[in-house]
Parts: sequence; C-alpha cells; structure tokens
Amino acid sequence: MAATDNDTDSGSEVFRYGGSGTLLLIGLLLFVGLHPLMLGGFVSRVLGGLLIMGVLIAGTIAASSSPWQRGISATLGLTTLGVQVGWLVTRNTDFEIVLMAVFAIFCFYTAAIILRHVLAFGPLYADRVHAALSVYILLAMGWAGAYGMLEVLAPNSFSIPATFGHVAADPQGMNLLAVMFHLSIATLTSTGYGDITPVAPFARSLAALEQLIGVFYIAVLISRLISLYQSQDRV
Repeated sequence: MAATDNDTDSGSEVFRYGGSGTLLLIGLLLFVGLHPLMLGGFVSRVLGGLLIMGVLIAGTIAASSSPWQRGISATLGLTTLGVQVGWLVTRNTDFEIVLMAVFAIFCFYTAAIILRHVLAFGPLYADRVHAALSVYILLAMGWAGAYGMLEVLAPNSFSIPATFGHVAADPQGMNLLAVMFHLSIATLTSTGYGDITPVAPFARSLAALEQLIGVFYIAVLISRLISLYQSQDRV
C-alpha cells in the first residue's frame, strides 16, 4: 500500500506548484496566449518586449547560478528590447533583421541554459518537469525568430495567405514574428496546418531542422526523465 501511495504522489507531482520552473511555464503560456494583444502601437509592443525579456531572464536566473550566464542573458534581453524600439522608431529593415536574429539567439540561449538544468542529475520534481515543457515553447519561439529573419532577408521565402495581413514588401516586425510563431508551433508539434508553407530552399531546410529537433527533444527528454524517476525510486 505504501508503494501505491508513493506512485500516486509521484504521478501527481507534475500538477503541483514547483517554484521557478512553474512560474516560467505559466509566463510563457500567458505570452503565447496573449501576444496578439501586444501587436498594437508603440506602447503595447514595448510592453510585450519587456514581458518576454523578463520571463526569459528570470528563466536563466532560476536555472543557473553562474553570473556570466546571467549577464549574457541580460545583455541579450536588453539588446532585443533596444533593437525593437529602434525598429519601431525608424522602421528600418536592418533593425528588423537584427531584431529577429537577436530574439532567436535569446530564446535558444535561454532554452539551452534551462535544458542543462533539466537534464542534470537530481530528484524529479514538478519544477524540473515544468522547466522541460518551457524549453519546448522556447524552441518554437527561437525558430519563429529565425523564420522571421529569413523572410525579411529574402521576401516570399514562405507562402503566407493574405488573411494573415503579411505584405512581403513591408514586413510588420512583431506581427511577422507572430505569424512565424504560428508556423513554428505547427512545425515543431508536427500539426501541419498547411496554411503557411516554406517554399524557398533555406526555408524548407529550417523547417526540416525544427521537425527533427522536435522529435529528438521528446525522445531524449522522455528517456532522461524516466531514468531520473527510476533513480529516485531506488533512493
């Protein structure tokens, strides 16, 4: 009976509050669900940038005790926000390219720091499970930035329906990022809506890489969490 109680407790661990990992996941889910509200004017876009910058920097701080890793995260966050403000003021395409690139690097860097924490040896608590789920969302956000950068550098790399409000000759900054995030989520999860499709060679290559990373991540994550769970049971 005791073993059954322990199994029940372990099975429900994922639904418990786990601290920083749980807060990170909640913050990312809120950003995903509410980011259309941040696509209005100058103020709403800057507030959206501040929100995601805070979420990602907080994630790095929670997952790392290294001052230089935290410093890199803060630098990337402030750079992303600064470039976004520069693009909103000037509407210069160069700012937009840098914005997409730095945003992608920021997301991938944060995902790497958190993933290192997730895969490290230690007890399997809700905090670690929620952090692992956060990495999945961060990968989708990072690829969205990469897609957006490619679309600005080479317009019409993606076939985007007019209903999305995208004009290849005049990309819309964070609006374009939102469109690419939709594509990224569908690609990473293998949903494949088919409304937005990569048509240029590099666009197809990026999409193929994201599909592979999505499959690899799930396979590696599940095997690692199972090994941590078994080690915890032995203890």
